[in-house]
Amino acid sequence: MPFDGIVAHAVALELNRTLTGGRIGKITQPTRETVLIGVRAGGENHRLLACCSGADARLQLTQEEAQENPASPPMFCMLLRKHISGGIIRRVLCPGFERILILEIETEDELGDRSLKKLVVEVMGRHSNIILLNRDDVILDAARHVDEEISRVREILPARPYSLPPAQDKLDPSLPDMPEQVIRTVSASGRKLAGVLLETLRGFSPVLCREVCHQAGLDGDKAGTSCSPADLVQLSSVLSGYAARLAEGGFTPCTVTDPFKGRTADFHALPLTETGNPTIHPTLGAAMDAFFGERERSARLSARRAELARTVSNNLEKVQRRLAVQQATLDENAGFERLMRYGELLTSNIHALSEGMESATVSDWYSETGEMAVIPLDPSLSPQRNAQRYFRRYQKAKAACRYAESQFEGLNQEVSYLESLLYAIENAMLPSDFQEIREEMVSSGYLKPPAQKAGKGGKPKHPGKKPKAGGAAGNPPPADPLRIVSQDGFEIFIGRNNRQNDRLTLKMARAEDLWFHIKHFSGSHVVIRTAGKSVPDATVEEAAAYAAWYSKARQATKAEVDFTTIRNVRKPAGGKPGMVIYVNYKTANVAPKEPRTNS
Repeated sequence: MPFDGIVAHAVALELNRTLTGGRIGKITQPTRETVLIGVRAGGENHRLLACCSGADARLQLTQEEAQENPASPPMFCMLLRKHISGGIIRRVLCPGFERILILEIETEDELGDRSLKKLVVEVMGRHSNIILLNRDDVILDAARHVDEEISRVREILPARPYSLPPAQDKLDPSLPDMPEQVIRTVSASGRKLAGVLLETLRGFSPVLCREVCHQAGLDGDKAGTSCSPADLVQLSSVLSGYAARLAEGGFTPCTVTDPFKGRTADFHALPLTETGNPTIHPTLGAAMDAFFGERERSARLSARRAELARTVSNNLEKVQRRLAVQQATLDENAGFERLMRYGELLTSNIHALSEGMESATVSDWYSETGEMAVIPLDPSLSPQRNAQRYFRRYQKAKAACRYAESQFEGLNQEVSYLESLLYAIENAMLPSDFQEIREEMVSSGYLKPPAQKAGKGGKPKHPGKKPKAGGAAGNPPPADPLRIVSQDGFEIFIGRNNRQNDRLTLKMARAEDLWFHIKHFSGSHVVIRTAGKSVPDATVEEAAAYAAWYSKARQATKAEVDFTTIRNVRKPAGGKPGMVIYVNYKTANVAPKEPRTNS
C-alpha cells in the first residue's frame, strides 16, 4: 500500500483546497485507531477520516458509510471533542514530503480566547499515530501512547514536547535540479536502479520507483552503472516530468487492479501504469475509498466467513463423533445373532450340562456340516442362567445395533447438509449471501436468533417496517441466483447457497427446465430455462461443467454431474434447505468450468 510522502503531499493539497476555513462538527471514534471528523466547508458537509491502524493508516476525505460507534465514546474522542469541536481548520501541512500531516485548527479556550491546536497524523506503518498538540507543540494526548520502553528516542505521552521524526537525508523531488542530481547518483552506483531511486528521493515508495523505471523503459533491477547514456537521458526526462508535476501540484489520483485476483491492488496520487491501465478518480479521497473500502469490505466478509465456518465445522465435528460412536456400537455388537444361537444351543443341551463348567461343547445343529460348538460359560452360574444371560446379551446387542442403524441415515444427512453449508460459506461473496446463510443456520438451530432490544416496560420493540423481498428488517434483500447466458442463447441459473437452491429449483424453475447437480458431493443447483425448446448438447455440457465448478469437485479433472427435468425433482418431507431427491436422471462426465457472468 503506497501511502508514501508523495501521496501525503497530495492529501495536504486536497484538504487545503476543500477544508480550509471549514468548521469542525461531530467527532466520533468507531475504533481505537480510527477517528471521523465532520467538517462544514464551502457550503457542504465533509467527513475527514484519520486512521493509525498499521497498513490502513491514512488521512483522507471519505464518502464510505460510517462505522458503528461504541456505546461510550473513548477518552481520546472525548478529548478531541473538548479541544477542537467548533474549531476552524486554517491549513494542512505536509513537512518535507514526509508521511506526516498536520491540521492547524483555530479554537476558543474556556475563557473565550482564540487558541491554536494541531492534529498530527503520522502514517508510518505499525508506528502510525494520531496526536493532538497545543499551540506550543506540547502533546495533549494521542491515540497510541509510546513510552520509553517502546521508544527511548521519541516518547508520545501527554505533557511531553512533540518533535517530528528524524528527517531522511534525501533529495526534495520537486526541485528543478532534482533529475541532474539523481542521474549523477545513478550513474555512479552499481546497485539496482529502483533501489537507488528509493534511497535518493524523498517521499518515493518502492511502487513509485518501479513506475519511474517503467515509464523510462528501464528494468528496475538493472544496475545503475550499466545504464547507457540514452537510458540516463530517458530517466532524466521522466524525473523532470515528475518534478514539474510535484511543483505544480498536478496529481492524477488512481487505483490499479490486480490482473490475476481481479481486485484493487494499489492506489496513488500519480498514475501507476506498470501493471496495466489505471482507473482514474476525481479526487484522492475517492481513490482511497475505492482501495480501502474494498479491503475493509473484504476483511468484514472474511470475518463473517470465518465465524460461520467455525460454527458449522464445530457442529460437523460433533455429528461425525456421533457417527463414530454409532459405528463403534455396530462393530462391538457385530454378529449378535451368535448370542441367540448360543442361548438356544445351551437350552437344548441343558440336561448334559452342570454348574461350575467353564465351557460347553455341544453339537451345533445350526451348522450345515454338523460341527461342534464351544460355548464359553460363567462357572458361577447354573446352565439355565448361562443360557438366560446369552438371551439378555442378545436382546441388548440387537437393540443397540438397531438404534445405531436408525441413527445412521439421519446423521449422514446432517453431515451432507453441514458440508453443503460449508461449501456455501466458502463461496459466498456478498453481504446478502452471508445474511441468507446466517438466517438458514438460525432456522436450522445451529445459531441463536439475534436478541431483540427491549422497549419501554421491558417489552420487545416493535419490529418496525416489513422485511423487504424475504429479508429480515434492516438486512439486505436475498441475492438472486447467478444468471449466465449459454453459447446457444439459453439462460442458465446457478444457486450459490441452500436457500437460493430451494428458490431456484422449487419456485423459479418450470417443469420442463433441465436441472443439474454434482454426483456424490455438495454443490449448487443449476437450471437451464428451456422455454419449451430442445436444448443442444453443447448447452447441456456447459451447464454440467458449471455444476461441477460450483461444487466440492471443483479441483477435479473430471466430475460426474446428474441431470434431469425439474418435474423429476422434489423435496422430501422434512428435508433441510437445499436437499432434494430426483429420479429418471442421466449422468454427464465433464471437466469443471468457471462461467463468465452476464449479470
